[in-house]
Amino acid sequence: MTRGQGHRLAFLTLLPMMASCVVPVGPEWTDPQVNTPPTIASANPPIGSILDFSAGGNAPLGVAVVLADQNTEDILYARWIIDYPPYSEGASYVALSQILPGGNQIQRPTVQFAPNCGDIMSRDSSNHRLLLAVSDRPFSEDPDPQHLDPVPTGNYLVEASWDFTLACQ
Repeated sequence: MTRGQGHRLAFLTLLPMMASCVVPVGPEWTDPQVNTPPTIASANPPIGSILDFSAGGNAPLGVAVVLADQNTEDILYARWIIDYPPYSEGASYVALSQILPGGNQIQRPTVQFAPNCGDIMSRDSSNHRLLLAVSDRPFSEDPDPQHLDPVPTGNYLVEASWDFTLACQ
């Protein structure tokens, strides 16, 4: 028997044993979900509109916004901020904070806000700005009181604003 025939014979002897071996299937790995920024799916009136909240104005119902996030389990944090940016001492402040829980839907329930004279700190002007700041993480407690929309480093912040008129005496 030649050397090549010996190897062949040994292989043929081992072949039935190899056929009966069960090779375990390795675990299935899935990549973790990538964090994507929240988005504004729709806004009524449109972002950037000039609104009139006075009696008979064009915005009697306020602003309604539908937020979305591809990461359906993310909680969204929204802040409605008056007269910001820029920060103005005695005028700028967070008028309303809202939390939208995660779930199984990309689009979240509508958030709404309608400023009134109780929300206006500065009576010097009837022209104001309304800012909606949205994050998929809680806002930071920034030690700088002039920073009303801080988010932790590396997290997403989406903003939209409207200018509006509301004369308050």
